[in-house]
Amino acid sequence: MHSPRTTLLTAAAVGAAALLLTGCATPPAGLAGVTVAEDGTPLGILLMCHDHLDGATLSPADAPADASPATAVWRHDGPVTGFTSWPLIRTSGVPEAERWTSKTETTRLEKGRSYRLAGWTEDGSWSAVPVRFTPEDLARLKPGEVRHTLDGETRVSLLDDFRDRACDEATGAKQEH
Repeated sequence: MHSPRTTLLTAAAVGAAALLLTGCATPPAGLAGVTVAEDGTPLGILLMCHDHLDGATLSPADAPADASPATAVWRHDGPVTGFTSWPLIRTSGVPEAERWTSKTETTRLEKGRSYRLAGWTEDGSWSAVPVRFTPEDLARLKPGEVRHTLDGETRVSLLDDFRDRACDEATGAKQEH
């Protein structure tokens, strides 16, 4: 019979091996999405299910998640909790998003290129489930629709449904009203 210490050490070793084999990704605390404003401006969205995020990064989808340079990086002036949105590109006439500071920005998205929008924390404790999209995907969205990823599947939802149900769907819970 194994001692409790041996059992604990074995469990820790198995857990560490599993983390190494699976890549040990930062756990998600929310979801990233994209939508378009009435004038067609692409908007990034973060919906937090718990905890917080500090910022977001837009990068080519074929680049490793930690690769530089990113297409655009934003930092929020406080912890992101709940729901927030901001313009993904800088164009004349588009006001800067409240509480978001652009560390790097872009003025256009390259046609035919696939992008990845992800949320992060400074200390690496939490992330947002990233969303992949192309400018052509954005062109198909209507204002009030959100492209996001849930259970590995890309979806388009109405903004209100996304805000009301995405966290519950992500955790497998059913929200009762």
